[in-house]
Amino acid sequence: GHGFVGAYYHLFLPDLPSSCPCGTSDIQFRLHILSECPLYEEHRHLLLAASQDLSPSAILRTHKGLTALAKFIDASNAFGKS
Repeated sequence: GHGFVGAYYHLFLPDLPSSCPCGTSDIQFRLHILSECPLYEEHRHLLLAASQDLSPSAILRTHKGLTALAKFIDASNAFGKS
């Protein structure tokens, strides 16, 4: 599947903007959203509870990480269409 992120638009919908609305990334990647985008800083503590270094493998391959990711997405509406 895919989320509504710039990397998807860049590849499949090139007429749509692919940069991050925060203005710090030319192409909005999932890792940018999870680890560095200032727009999601308020909710990042939910991910840090599962992985202090925001390791993608710890977040995406463990029950604790997936639970934290679900909470992060729910709280922040990350990967949602704006």
